[in-house]
Amino acid sequence: MFDTQFTRIGQRITSVFGSGMKPTFKMHVDDDGKRELRQNGEYNLYAEIQSYKDSVSIDYILARFTNGDETALSRVQGIYGDFTEMPRTMAELQQRVIDAEALFNNLPLEMREQYNFSASEFFAQLDSDKTKALFGVKDEVKEALKDTVVEQEIKKDVVPPAPAQKGSDVNA
Repeated sequence: MFDTQFTRIGQRITSVFGSGMKPTFKMHVDDDGKRELRQNGEYNLYAEIQSYKDSVSIDYILARFTNGDETALSRVQGIYGDFTEMPRTMAELQQRVIDAEALFNNLPLEMREQYNFSASEFFAQLDSDKTKALFGVKDEVKEALKDTVVEQEIKKDVVPPAPAQKGSDVNA
């Protein structure tokens, strides 16, 4: 037979209560593309729950609706942006991940070895000097900036014409 509150023998077992502060974690990806979960802070869970009490009150929601806010009863709030190329389903998202990994796996073995055979490390360093050197890509933006800086240095060396003084007769 199962124990009930009336048939218990011995001491009562209590559970250890937890802290009201809950840790928050964030995925950190370093420059090499290695992932690590790190604690980045903590928050008071009870205080967060209580902070929503006014906005989820049925009286408040109905008052908003009766005052003309038609979105008060909407379940989804609108967002704006160009999402035409975004995956619409988890299957489409997973297919994009598979395609990206297949792209990485089609690289020569020597190139994949440079990234520890990890597609995430490769994509994390895609814009790095290391990757550009491996693929022989020149950074056109940096080259254009160098040219602009050189042009500005040349212009600094050239003495601009003296501005006309106030009160002088231009027609003289």
